[in-house]
Amino acid sequence: MMRRSFLALSGAVAARGRDIPRFSFAVLTDIHFADLPPLGKRDYRGSWERLARAVEAINQARPAFTIQLGDLVDSGRYSLARILPLYEALTMRRYHVLGNHDFPNGRVELSSRLGMERAWYDFAVRGWRLVILDGMDISVAGRAGGTAEHDAAAEWLRKNADRPNAKDWNGAIGRNQLNWLRGVLARARERRERVIVFCHLPVLRESSTEQHVAWNCDEIRASLEESGVVAAYLNGHDHNGGYAERDGIHYVTFPGMVESGVKNSYTLVDVFADRLQLRGSGTAASRTLALGQTIA
Repeated sequence: MMRRSFLALSGAVAARGRDIPRFSFAVLTDIHFADLPPLGKRDYRGSWERLARAVEAINQARPAFTIQLGDLVDSGRYSLARILPLYEALTMRRYHVLGNHDFPNGRVELSSRLGMERAWYDFAVRGWRLVILDGMDISVAGRAGGTAEHDAAAEWLRKNADRPNAKDWNGAIGRNQLNWLRGVLARARERRERVIVFCHLPVLRESSTEQHVAWNCDEIRASLEESGVVAAYLNGHDHNGGYAERDGIHYVTFPGMVESGVKNSYTLVDVFADRLQLRGSGTAASRTLALGQTIA
């Protein structure tokens, strides 16, 4: 009897352990704050109040960090100065991803105000590697005219004008960044780390629409798949949101806050050994993303 009781207790403790996340984080995207009247479903000024409510709720939830996946602002030179202090009211670590609308002040000033030493970077949390990509690395929206990156983007658009994603509000990951990404993923494999990748632009058509994906989406995705360590790729950009799974990687497009109306849109992600649990608020969906293998 005592042995059966001990085994039952051990099983209960193990079950509770599986229900305690290793860490949690919050995701926001496409806030698009600007001092502009509404345009269709986009309520630019209303994003102030929506972000304020999200900040209050996230602070109460106390995740390890919050990341916004780009387009914090829509346009206007003073939009960033007005909305950034509200985002910085979050009481945990805060991270940024660059979106296609984020550059009314230029890339240098933007990076300085956001405290970003690099537009692509990575960090570790409890056996996981979190990787942030700059989808506007090669672009006309995110690079100043006359730079090599801007010129390369203009040339790509000229040569690929018939492609659905040949839009000046998209972009690509450049060769240096792609090589860096492959190195980070290789080291993560050596360390037996699982990886979550964050970017503004989607790279899988089925998780968004073909017109929204990064210009070199197939090349980026191949690097993720070949690594064998990527659990999920999280992005914004397509305000309708979306989801698909391919080769064991979960591709999640989070819906835009600017078009969420009174419902709002943000997500808390709980990271377990065997799954990612997405707790969506408002227009953001809740999902359980099973992992192919548990963490050693």
